[in-house]
Amino acid sequence: MLLNRRLLLTSLSTRLRSPFLHLPHPSAAMLSSSANNSDLPCVDHGLTETIGTTRWMRLETLSYRVAPDEDSSNTIRKWDRAVRTTKKSEDSVDAVVILAILQYDENDPSKDEIVCVKQFRPPVDGYTIELPAGLIDPNEDPAVAAAREFKEETGYIGTVISVSPPSFLSPGLTNESACMVRMKVDMTDEHNAKNHKRTEANDGLEGCEKDRGLEKLLLPRIGFLDALHMLQKRDGVKIFAALYSLAVGMCINEGAQV
Repeated sequence: MLLNRRLLLTSLSTRLRSPFLHLPHPSAAMLSSSANNSDLPCVDHGLTETIGTTRWMRLETLSYRVAPDEDSSNTIRKWDRAVRTTKKSEDSVDAVVILAILQYDENDPSKDEIVCVKQFRPPVDGYTIELPAGLIDPNEDPAVAAAREFKEETGYIGTVISVSPPSFLSPGLTNESACMVRMKVDMTDEHNAKNHKRTEANDGLEGCEKDRGLEKLLLPRIGFLDALHMLQKRDGVKIFAALYSLAVGMCINEGAQV
């Protein structure tokens, strides 16, 4: 009997010294909850409500789930967004934005120019400076869409250098996405040289773009940011945020103070 009591006390003593004594084994529910919380926050697309629709845009109210906290058991939050009616799925890419550089002399990049467009934009009630851009047609490759849109808007024929993964233009407002397509324009090409001298609107413009006075605008590659600032000050134009960010990055690369 004494031996058994000593063995029992030794066993209890060992267990009391164990750092794992008071840690309960996680239940299946606890493990599932932990795994689910690692995926939060996330949108529950099955709860999406359509508030209104026009020809080109749809307003939706999203429901997204968050992890519960001590103050509230409510794990559903709401967010409004605008969606293009042409968007086929959450992962489909809506548009291409084209960064094209006119090269006059491969040995002298100081002569290079960046192709921009100036156009009236009703949502901001003013003229904007942007990169050429356009929607991707159904089942169209982004590189093909870029070449098509670039010729329609500027008249130039370019060679695609690269196509970026999709990026998002205003993720707090919309799921619209676009690929950045880099293009090189050979100014020794006869078509491009002839188009370069044109002063009238490009024949490829669609009705809406023509009505809004879309025109190509060539700005210097070196001193690009200064050129944008000059246009803002002189003409009161509004600069597309992605274009301004690009100009700042190029300015930094040139070693200038921003």
